[in-house]
Amino acid sequence: MFTQAAALRVSPRTSLSARPERPKPADPRAELQLFFKAYDAANLDFDADAVVALYDLPCLISGMHGNGSFTARGELRAHFARVFTAFRQQGLVGASLASLIITALSDEFARAEAVWSFTDPRGRDAANLASAYTLRRAALPDGGRWRIVHALALDDAERIGTAKRPLLVLSGR
Repeated sequence: MFTQAAALRVSPRTSLSARPERPKPADPRAELQLFFKAYDAANLDFDADAVVALYDLPCLISGMHGNGSFTARGELRAHFARVFTAFRQQGLVGASLASLIITALSDEFARAEAVWSFTDPRGRDAANLASAYTLRRAALPDGGRWRIVHALALDDAERIGTAKRPLLVLSGR
């Protein structure tokens, strides 16, 4: 039976210094900038395959019109293909980042808030969508790359910006 005490025991032959050190990750700011540059490029022409490559599995996608949990690349690709088809049917041809705020939560997790600007066939801004993302640094053998684990499509960016306020604030004594 596994107990907490057994989990904390260290072999007398193993010194703390003999344990392999975890390598210090690269600058997460630079990595996350590159990540969102790739995400921006993928959304510029609604490339479902390129977008799917930026998600970890399993992942969750939530929004005003429902939620989806994905455990396979094929089902995630089918989801984005449907979303991008719907965008095209609305006369939209691509999306690009209008604003991006990234907050590092740790070396392995980050949160991002983005506003996507959608363009029509004439290259004019046609709509905006605010989204929030939770990202984690994927474990090796994936090379420690950042991947999205939860995407939250919020709503029209202008309404979200003016309505944003804390739902609950807790403070200690």
